[in-house]
Amino acid sequence: MDMKILLKLLLLGLTLVVVFISPSYIGIVAYYLIFPLLFFLVFLYYVVSYWVSDSDVQKVRKEGYPLSLFCGKVPPSGDGDLTRGRLVITENTVKLYQRLQKGRTKKTPCEEVWSLEVSEIRSLALGKVLGLRKGLILYLDEGSVSFLSGKAVKQKEAIVEALGWEDVPLIPQIVEVSGDASQAPSFSDMDQEKPSRS
Repeated sequence: MDMKILLKLLLLGLTLVVVFISPSYIGIVAYYLIFPLLFFLVFLYYVVSYWVSDSDVQKVRKEGYPLSLFCGKVPPSGDGDLTRGRLVITENTVKLYQRLQKGRTKKTPCEEVWSLEVSEIRSLALGKVLGLRKGLILYLDEGSVSFLSGKAVKQKEAIVEALGWEDVPLIPQIVEVSGDASQAPSFSDMDQEKPSRS
């Protein structure tokens, strides 16, 4: 039987016991021992469903890398499920590897599901990315990509170094011009229109 199915059945069974069976029937001690067991099974289910280790990534990736983080990639709209996996950071690329649910073997425990060239990243920040939950934000020419990871906040220097940067570039600011100002000539246009002095 699949481990995930077994864990689901155990979680369901223990939940039914907690809800429908009186503590006096099975004993107070046994009843309250069910709660830590439930927490442990939930943790185990999370690991079986999402966890990708460094050794998993190294089985499907030939090149080494200086840094990796387990994280959840936040969907662009902010709605929907996180894409959980291991974020691998090198001087040239940032890639996300996700645990294989079907066809998982010892040789191929995970697969690459997202990648980005470091040259496309304009800056980064560490802070709140989803409600009060913290993580890593990568700023691009257009928009940004966010990853939920409490560990990332403590590893700013290591992330910057892994990207091959000496310092964090300034976050690009979007300047919107509206109204009459949008019709005014730019400084570069004005320079071109100046008559040359002889």
